[in-house]
Amino acid sequence: MTARGYWFSRNPDKAWAEKFFLAYIPVFFAYNALMQQTGWLDAGNFWHITQNLIMWFPFCVILPWVLRRNSGVPWQQSYWFKLNLYMAVFIFFCTYFHTEYFFDVLGLRYRFNDVSLYFDSVLVGPDEATALAQHKKVPPGMYLNSIAFFIVYHTAAVVLMRRIRSMTEDWGRAMKPIAWVVIVAATALFFAWAETYFYITDDAAANVWYVDLERMLKWGSIYYAMYFIVSFPNVFRLDEDQNNWTLSRTVLEACAVSAISLLLLDLWALILGPVVAA
Repeated sequence: MTARGYWFSRNPDKAWAEKFFLAYIPVFFAYNALMQQTGWLDAGNFWHITQNLIMWFPFCVILPWVLRRNSGVPWQQSYWFKLNLYMAVFIFFCTYFHTEYFFDVLGLRYRFNDVSLYFDSVLVGPDEATALAQHKKVPPGMYLNSIAFFIVYHTAAVVLMRRIRSMTEDWGRAMKPIAWVVIVAATALFFAWAETYFYITDDAAANVWYVDLERMLKWGSIYYAMYFIVSFPNVFRLDEDQNNWTLSRTVLEACAVSAISLLLLDLWALILGPVVAA
């Protein structure tokens, strides 16, 4: 590791977790492709929940716990555990409340004909009397797979952001904050665009799609990026130099990020309105 231009955290525990979750990315993509091609995303309540749980829990929780059990860092103080806790809290609020904005502002649709369990906000979003018929209800499995999605996104984004930021360490005091804002904004926009572009495939479109994919990629990516503008720099700070975040702080930071991103989504809806016709 040099003074400039480094990829991984200088906290060895966080650096280990970052390498581990980066190594998980090919497994993550392969598993997603398999589930989409086999149709298991929509295979009844039990298998819908089970296959989404398998995407996240064995690889992101059990395996790092086993591999790091002799690391000298207690599991509840380890970065891998705090990241999972953070994402579980963040994803709960994002999926329960924020997905309703994606339905009405971005034209997102979910269709799971064999699933009968749903869990999302009653007062935020579409009319509950017509939401299911309009494909605007959230099945519980989407909470589970989204944790895996966001662990992958945030790990890759933080590593990339650190690499670029560390190359600006000798810039002046006035330029470094400006550079950091540009780094965060560009990374947030890229990952927001990339998820839509790479995930909404022909196989996935049977269950998850946008009513106007072109406008979603062009303008909706900016809307989606408002998540990451808040969460990427926050996760960047999580145990960056040492394992100093408590579990309570981890939960509270995730709650704060959820609330701030919800406000940004709502302000867009208030000022600019829908990206696509709902």
